[in-house]
Amino acid sequence: MAYQRADALHKFTTAIAAEYGTVVVEDLNVAGMLKNRRLARALGDAGFGEVRRQLAYKTEWNGGRLIVADRWFPSSKTCSGCGVVKAKLLLSERDYICGFCGLMMDRDVNAARNLAALAVAASGAETLNGRGADQKTRGIGQVAVKRQPGSPVCETGTASPEAASV
Repeated sequence: MAYQRADALHKFTTAIAAEYGTVVVEDLNVAGMLKNRRLARALGDAGFGEVRRQLAYKTEWNGGRLIVADRWFPSSKTCSGCGVVKAKLLLSERDYICGFCGLMMDRDVNAARNLAALAVAASGAETLNGRGADQKTRGIGQVAVKRQPGSPVCETGTASPEAASV
């Protein structure tokens, strides 16, 4: 069961990091949420910390970036239309209704729009993906060098740059 969970997390984070140039996650108080005994098992199984760790290095591998929204950023309480922040929003309220501009939408969609706006604000207007291209491009990795017989070998097991130029 643990191997299946780890495999699913790796597949999920690999797909997200490969697809998007900028990924925004929220810094959640997981330790505090684990104190709720009704949610503890489900939250522990979700592996939020591992998802964040994997996204951090996989977005870097793919030339993207990971933005971590502050724990106290009111992504769910802020209206994505006009920017007004609600004083209180109960967890049972699944629809966000702005009292100022009248915007009505699912609270999670509203939070996602606010996080997307946070990413744009952090980088300016984003028109290119994380690699600086307007479409998917293949990342530049290591280039294979054919070893000649008798050439010295580096510590990593690849041919040394001096031997490659000979």
